Amino acid sequence: MQRPAVQSLSPRDLFQMVIRHRWLWITPMIATAVLAGCYSLVMPRKWKATQGLLIRPEAASLGGGRLGKFSDLSEMKTVQETLLELARSKTVVTETLQKVGPAKSWRAKSQWPTPQDVADFRDAMVMTPPGGAEFGKTEVFYLGVLDKSPERAAALTTSLAEALEVRTKEIRQKQADSMIAELDQGVDQAETELDKDIAKLTKFETSVGADLVDLRNLTNPIGGASESSQNNVAILAEIRANEAERARSEKLLAVLREAQGDPAKFVATPASLLTSQPAVDRLKQGLIEAQLKTARLLGKLAPEHPYVLAAKEAETQVRERLHSELGTAISGLEIELELGQQRAETLQARLAKNHESQKNLARHRAAYAKLVAAVDNQTQLVDAARNRLADAEVHLAGAQSASVLSRIDDVESGLKPVGPGRATIVAAGGLFGMLLGFGLVFVKYGPQRQTDEQLNAVPDDVATPAQPEGGQAAFGFNRPAPASATLADAIATGFDAHR
Repeated sequence: MQRPAVQSLSPRDLFQMVIRHRWLWITPMIATAVLAGCYSLVMPRKWKATQGLLIRPEAASLGGGRLGKFSDLSEMKTVQETLLELARSKTVVTETLQKVGPAKSWRAKSQWPTPQDVADFRDAMVMTPPGGAEFGKTEVFYLGVLDKSPERAAALTTSLAEALEVRTKEIRQKQADSMIAELDQGVDQAETELDKDIAKLTKFETSVGADLVDLRNLTNPIGGASESSQNNVAILAEIRANEAERARSEKLLAVLREAQGDPAKFVATPASLLTSQPAVDRLKQGLIEAQLKTARLLGKLAPEHPYVLAAKEAETQVRERLHSELGTAISGLEIELELGQQRAETLQARLAKNHESQKNLARHRAAYAKLVAAVDNQTQLVDAARNRLADAEVHLAGAQSASVLSRIDDVESGLKPVGPGRATIVAAGGLFGMLLGFGLVFVKYGPQRQTDEQLNAVPDDVATPAQPEGGQAAFGFNRPAPASATLADAIATGFDAHR
């Protein structure tokens, strides 16, 4: 079998074919245009009303450090998405529909709104950003509602904006109430723990007693000398001074005892040793003066001279007086040395006691520091909980007084209904019918794939028809009709009979 021959169709032939069978596409075009016109007359028209809204971050407690500004775009987008879900919630939609009421209809509804009405309203509600912007990139957005009546669309939009504001306040108030309740419980619990820690710290400080100041100085991060350390320094200074005084007294005692046996040696005693014995020092000076006076008189007078004898007698009396005073001074020094020994023992005992007290403080330092840190930490927790509670109370006050949404002007209704107009619908219907008719013409009278045998085969009992003008046989227009008649064949046959 030979390969089917593909016949071509020139633009001129196509145009002639369309003109020749024009009623095959004009009739569907007129029919579909009429149907589209009828549909445009009865189809419901939707009007759109919009309300511009502005989000206030400071009212929503989202401004952070910059009043009236969002911290980032994601936060703004989150708020707008939350508002969209609130606007679509059943509570807001039901309240909006109940306030406006059902549309005028020949059917009376016993229940309003029904679940289907709520679903239809959600489909008719839109939330869009300003023209040319992306949703969540600006603080302004538009809330719109579609309805068959422009007045009812405006009323629904106004009611929806009011219900959204009220619902937003209610949710913010519930959140603030819940937050305040939680924070109140947290503050009470933190204060209870703080009272327990304070009681433990008080009991511990009471057990420490007089060493509390030193213990606090040990745990003080700033540092500084404690009272016990200062006492130790003072005691050590007294011990050194007492030892120096005892050493001087012992040396003076040895000199005085030696001077009792040989008064001449006493004259060579340093004056610094006699600072504690002013009487002995005065007698020493008197003895020296008496000796000098005797020496001066001996240089002028004979030893038997009365003046010389008187001077010697005075010198002897001073020496005797000094010898007597030395005994008294020695007794006083012995007593002073004994007192110095007792004072040294007392100072050593005080120093040992302070050292023992410091050891006890060192043992208690870790436990005391732990208690102090626990009290400080719990105090900070209480302060933080109180601050959060104050913020929650401020948030509650803002939820009761301020609104997150701010309206921009009034509701605006569109001047024209949404969607294509009646003329557009009729034109679209006519165009569809015309394209359908073109398809019928091409299917019915267009070229077909045929083999050479099919083109040359002629039945014996059928006369060869005359070739039509225009080369129709070349395009197979006079081929035998198929056994099964189609809708296109019927329409074409009717048009041929009419022609």
